[in-house]
Amino acid sequence: MRAPLLPATRHHCFFRTALRARGVLATFLLTFSCATQAQVSASLSLVSEYAVRGLSLSEGRPAAQLRVDYDSPSGLYAGGFVSSASLAYSPTGAQLIAYAGYARRMASGLSWDAGISRTSFARDARYRYDEFHAGLSWESGSVRAYLSPHYYGAGRSAYLEWNGVHPLGERWRLVGHAGVLRRFGGYGGAGGPARADLRLGLAYDAGPATFQLAWLARQRDPAVAAPRARALAASIGVAF
Repeated sequence: MRAPLLPATRHHCFFRTALRARGVLATFLLTFSCATQAQVSASLSLVSEYAVRGLSLSEGRPAAQLRVDYDSPSGLYAGGFVSSASLAYSPTGAQLIAYAGYARRMASGLSWDAGISRTSFARDARYRYDEFHAGLSWESGSVRAYLSPHYYGAGRSAYLEWNGVHPLGERWRLVGHAGVLRRFGGYGGAGGPARADLRLGLAYDAGPATFQLAWLARQRDPAVAAPRARALAASIGVAF
């Protein structure tokens, strides 16, 4: 097994990957935007720790992230996400997620969507996986279910999440998240118990920039080697 990359090498790998991904995505999305008058948006973020479903994907260190979204008037959407990442016993320096789907607003005011995503890691194909998702959203929140045939290159999994937001004035808002992950076969011959994760945060909108401080919690899971995310995490994001 190759030795992990040094921090400086990881960051160089991330920015090189991010620039390449941004160039490809920008060309693709701009072409479709001009053809269909679709909306293209992007954001850059810096987080004190990259946490996903209660796990740390940056070994407790800060991470830089880029996201680009494309939304068509027909309901089709697509996008990409790139983040610096660091996994135990892995040479990876970046995580890349590409996704696409279809969304539709109903007469009731609810919106539904369904799609697929592929998550991969630079320099390490062992943890690559696909996920199918479907969900409902409304003005103050959403629920969504995810199914993967080979979660992180291992067995099948299902994940159910709720996300909500509550305004606290003109610029402040309370944000919340709750999720439950259930693994099936392929993880050492057994799926194991379900694992829950929680996130409660306070966000402040300052024009194009958003600041957030969040409290994280996750059930212990001895079958997972990745470290738990720290109890507190901060982030700043700029949309353009």
